[in-house]
Order: sequence, then structure tokens, then C-alpha cells
Amino acid sequence: MSDGNGAPDNSRPSPSESSDARVRLSSAVGTGDIFDLHGAIVRDYRAYIESFVTIADDAIRKVVQASFERGDLWPEPLLQLNPAFEEAGDLRELIQPDLLHADCEAIFTGYRLYRHQREAIQLGLAGKDFVVTSGTGSGKSLTYIGTIFNHLLRAGEPVPQGVTAVIVYPLNALVNSQEEELRRYAENYRKGAARISRFGSQSSPGRKTSTDARNSKPIHRTSC
Repeated sequence: MSDGNGAPDNSRPSPSESSDARVRLSSAVGTGDIFDLHGAIVRDYRAYIESFVTIADDAIRKVVQASFERGDLWPEPLLQLNPAFEEAGDLRELIQPDLLHADCEAIFTGYRLYRHQREAIQLGLAGKDFVVTSGTGSGKSLTYIGTIFNHLLRAGEPVPQGVTAVIVYPLNALVNSQEEELRRYAENYRKGAARISRFGSQSSPGRKTSTDARNSKPIHRTSC
């Protein structure tokens, strides 16, 4: 391959190199051994990196090569165990006159709660602040989303005008995933308890994404 000036272009692997890499990865996947797959990926990534590193100075080249040999750019695989979170009953158990609104059962259908979820929701229903720190997939979002929906349902019909809740996320990717989750909850409950709008760097000027046609906009999601 050439950079257009006759010099070799090593910034991308050639078609044959790409084909060989796919064969190696396919072979590693076929063994069913995750460590074989990791080794194949690291070897191909190293070959890719080294293909466009051309250093004329011997001393610098030795330092960089030593870094390659140590594996500074590809650390050892990290293995972690997913914690088992303590269960704390069914969400329906919180549906009481002084706790969750009865319609929450339709919105959050089929949920069994972990202990940290139940404790956080109970704090939210009591009008208290709470902070939830737990692992990925532990249902942190349900704690505040459930509290918000309950507040809107308790407010009655029609939904109060103005903004009731603002949810701020550090990443647009989280905004996108939460938008899907909120839409799913809205599909579970078709009475239109809330209108949900999105504002962020990925939103065009004036763009709003809503779950129904109401004029009220009680929930806003944005990224910081």
C-alpha cells in the first residue's frame, strides 16, 4: 500500500493482513476458550500498532520496543465476579395508600426488588434524599424513575404544568439508554402520565422527544 507519494502506507493493514487476522480470530473463537480469543486479539492489535511505528533513532526505538514487549498497551485481562444483590420482595408489596400509587404496578410490571432498591424507593416516597451506589445492572435507575412516576401519579389529572423532574446524566450514551427505558415504561402505562423531553449536545435546536402529546413537560433529561 502507498500513501500516494510512493512511500509505503502502514497506517492500515493490507487486505491480506486483514483476512489473516479474521482467520486467526475465527480460529480462536472456534476453540471456545476466552483466553485464546484474548491472545489472538492482543497479537493482532500489537501487529497493527507496530505496523505504523517506524523510529529511526536506535535509543528511542529500543525504549518503544521494550514497552511493546512489556505489554504496556495491552494489559492483562481483568476478571471480576458479578455480585449477587440481596432480594427484598416484589414491587407490588410497596403499593399501598401511603407508598406507591397503584398504577405503578402497570408501569413497572414484573419487577422484583433488590434491598437497595426498596430502601431507596421508600426514602424517596418519604420525601427524603438518597444516594445509591451499586454495580452495573443492579437497577439504580428504577429507584429515582419510580419515585418520579409515583409523584406524577399522586399529583392527579391533569398532570401539573411545568417541569417536575430534571434527570442529568454525565454521558449522552446514558441519556440514549434511559430514553429507551422511559419509553418502555410509557408503553406499559398508556394513560400518558408524563411527557418526557430530551435536551443535550446531540439534540437539534428546539428538539424534544416525548412519549405523548400533552402540553405539559414534567420530566426533562439532559447530559452535562
